Amino acid sequence: MFACIGMKGDGVSVKCPDVETAQFLIEIGAAHKAPYFHRSWVRVPLKGTGSQEMTDRIHRSYGLVRAGLTTKVRSTLGAWLDQT
Repeated sequence: MFACIGMKGDGVSVKCPDVETAQFLIEIGAAHKAPYFHRSWVRVPLKGTGSQEMTDRIHRSYGLVRAGLTTKVRSTLGAWLDQT
């Protein structure tokens, strides 16, 4: 899983490269703590977040999760331009 929308539908939880990046995004107000997720995940609000920024966050999250898969599993996926 690389992104998650909860029941409220008010934001998207995405993975960050590390806890420090997640904390930084929270501190500057670009994201909130993602409930029930590891501290390296943040919840990016739908309101107030531009579509390009949201797209970038989701793409980076996907790249991070994909990079953590085994080589065998990654080989079954289509091509990906690594944007992380």
